[in-house]
Amino acid sequence: RKKWFQYNEPHVKLPHIAFFAGAQTPASFPAESLPEVGVVGRSNVGKSTLINQLCGSLTARVSDKPGLTQQINFYTAGRDLHLVDMPGYGFAFAKEEAAKSWLDLIETYVRKRKTLRRVMLLLDARHGIKANDREFMELLDRSNTQFQIVLTKCDLVHRIDLAKRHKLVSMQTEKSRNCIPRVLMVSARERSGLNELRKDILHTCTLGQKYLANHKKLETIALTEYLEQLKIYQDTARAKKRRQ
Repeated sequence: RKKWFQYNEPHVKLPHIAFFAGAQTPASFPAESLPEVGVVGRSNVGKSTLINQLCGSLTARVSDKPGLTQQINFYTAGRDLHLVDMPGYGFAFAKEEAAKSWLDLIETYVRKRKTLRRVMLLLDARHGIKANDREFMELLDRSNTQFQIVLTKCDLVHRIDLAKRHKLVSMQTEKSRNCIPRVLMVSARERSGLNELRKDILHTCTLGQKYLANHKKLETIALTEYLEQLKIYQDTARAKKRRQ
């Protein structure tokens, strides 16, 4: 049986988060201060779980029941940025009045929040872009809000199907004026793809130099060690083959 050496990128760390404000109306929004990155998507797409995994925290409340988040929750990550967990849209069992209220709240936030740097729009990798997602992307385009697509639950999709889904979503968002042309893929359960998302969040908030200056050095060391291990394995395998 062949042994394959796996390259493991050094972990990119975000500060632990702490809840500091919840808003059910625009009047409840906290004062604008640090750069903010919003997280939004259909109900049960895994917003709160992803926020916890990104920051190594259990602060964001998680539930298997869709529609748990019914307000905009603001989390402070150190003294450098805010992560903003928005209510899920497309919850089939929500009352029409409540669903409209949540959507109006989100629209007011993305339109008027000057400290909002980017919205991470989460899509379930099993389903891709649905009608509700398309409508929300149009809302973000109308409000001239920069957003980026993140495919979640990628561990539940076969690799070939996932590659096709990634390509299709990339094509479907090409015409959007405000969509970042880089679709990310993550799995909170497997903790895969989180490093790339963390990097994008840090660069979006102009924190790359502070948090990633040493990461590049660690990355180079890890890659060098991996290549050395691989070379030793290949040399050993060739020597063994010659002896046979």
